[in-house]
Amino acid sequence: MLVQRNDVGPIVARDARIAESARIVGNVLIGEGCVVGHGAVIESSGPEVRLDAGVVVLPGAVVRSVGGAHRPAFPMRIGAESLIGPLVSLTGCVIEAACYAATGAMVFQGAVVGEGSRLGAGSIVHVSTLLPPGSHVGTHHHAVPDGDQVLITADAAEASRMADLDSQALDDGHNDLAALNRRSSAILRAEASDWTDRAL
Repeated sequence: MLVQRNDVGPIVARDARIAESARIVGNVLIGEGCVVGHGAVIESSGPEVRLDAGVVVLPGAVVRSVGGAHRPAFPMRIGAESLIGPLVSLTGCVIEAACYAATGAMVFQGAVVGEGSRLGAGSIVHVSTLLPPGSHVGTHHHAVPDGDQVLITADAAEASRMADLDSQALDDGHNDLAALNRRSSAILRAEASDWTDRAL
C-alpha cells in the first residue's frame, strides 16, 4: 500500500514489484527493478528514503528515515543491487551498492555501510559507524566507531562501551533513564502528531 504523508507520496518505478501487504509511506523513491516483499515497511519521517535500481527488500524488513522538525534529520539510502533480508532494520543510514544484510541485521542513523559489504544475521552497525567497502560484520557481531577505525566484535558489552551509547544519553543531563525514555517518547509523539497520512 502506498501512503501519502504530509502531501508527499512515494514515487515508485513502473517496473518495481511491491507486495500488496508492504507499506510505502511518504517521501520514498523506489528505483527501477526493485522488489519489496510482504510485510516490509519503507517509511519516511520527512527526510527522503531512496532505493536505487535493483534493490531487493525481503519480507518484514523496516527501512526508514529519521527526524525532521523535532530531531536531527537522517535520510535513508540503499545502493543499487543490494539485498536486504527478512526482519532487517535500517534507520537513517546509507547502505552502498551491492551490499547484503542478512536476517535481523540492524544499522542505525548516520552509519555508512561501504560498497560490497556483508552484514551477518543479527549483526548491529552502531550509530555513525563508517564501514569501509568490502567489510564483513559476522553473525551477532557489532561494528562500532573506534577513532578513525572500526571495531568489529562479538562482545556486546565492549561494543556498548566503545559506542558509548549509555554514557552519551547520561551525559546529556538525562541520568534518570525513565525520564530519558519519557523525553524520547514525547519527541516521537510530537513528530507523529505532525503527520497527515492518506492511502493512495
